[in-house]
Formats: sequence, C-alpha cells, structure tokens
Amino acid sequence: MQFNDYINTIFASPPTVALIIAVVLDNTLDVRDAAKDRGMQWWERFRTFRGDSRNEEFYTLPFNLNRFFPPS
Repeated sequence: MQFNDYINTIFASPPTVALIIAVVLDNTLDVRDAAKDRGMQWWERFRTFRGDSRNEEFYTLPFNLNRFFPPS
C-alpha cells in the first residue's frame, strides 16, 4: 500500500474525522476555562463510588453479590 491509501482510509471515515476535529477543538481551549467548558465539574461527584447515591444503586450486583466485591 502507498501512503496515499492510508490517508484516504483514515479521512474517509466520518467518525475518525469527527474524533480528530473534537480532539483539536478540545485541546485549543484556554487552560483556566477548560475544566468548566469541558464539563469536568459535572463528573466530580461520580469519580468516587460513594460520591453520589445513584452510583451505589447503579453498580449493585444481582443476588446481593456486591457483598463479595467491595467498592474500591
């Protein structure tokens, strides 16, 4: 294969082009506003298992198996 075939394959895929554009736009934000613009404050309560009451409800295993697998 030639180099041109590789480039055509990459840029012929709409999800790949969207990913490249998203990464470029996401990394061109100012550092001080980047966390707020990227929605990082929304994820803070979900970073730990006990951070939000919905986490425990969502991650419980059937048949009470979660007592054998404690949260980390």
